[in-house]
Amino acid sequence: MHARSAAVPSADHCYGIIMHHRLAWWLVEFPEPDAPPLRARKLSGRLTPALADWLRRETREPRLAGDVAALNPESRCWSGEFSCRPSRADAGIFDIDAHPWGAEAGELETRLARTMIDATLQPVPAGFISVFTALPPENQPVLAIRLSGYTCSTYELLTARHMPTYRPHSPWRDISADAVGDSGSDIIGWQSAATWIRPT
Repeated sequence: MHARSAAVPSADHCYGIIMHHRLAWWLVEFPEPDAPPLRARKLSGRLTPALADWLRRETREPRLAGDVAALNPESRCWSGEFSCRPSRADAGIFDIDAHPWGAEAGELETRLARTMIDATLQPVPAGFISVFTALPPENQPVLAIRLSGYTCSTYELLTARHMPTYRPHSPWRDISADAVGDSGSDIIGWQSAATWIRPT
């Protein structure tokens, strides 16, 4: 279920996606559905006291936990409108303060949200172009970078192609045209490699 808070929307009111990713809850802000995201904010995982109290009254569950998962117990990723405030425990993370409405997140938005979180955790290194800054020419092999799933390295480098015409919602493909996401994380950056990756 999705909560309708009586809290007054703050300056930090936005459309976005709440997602549990990389062992934490995040709010990824979008200017509008399916557009490139603006930023990702790490959440404390808690609701503000006002929203938690409202949710307990609305659900008639006085012992309901005041955490993000209580807003939508059946999902770990959904879109909607949200307000957030800096957490009292840590000003670098945020509590959810209002949630006027919510819906199932779309495939494209979900992928973009994951990518923005990864790029927030580990910014794109020098020499690579962020996928939120520019994308390579369609179908041209490039050196692409993503977060590694192994503790021995931060990033993973692979040869990939951006193929939005072929797969609009999953455009990053490996050389065999399989989805890059099938073997690991989403691509966060790329660089041209035309001088040594070229057709035979």
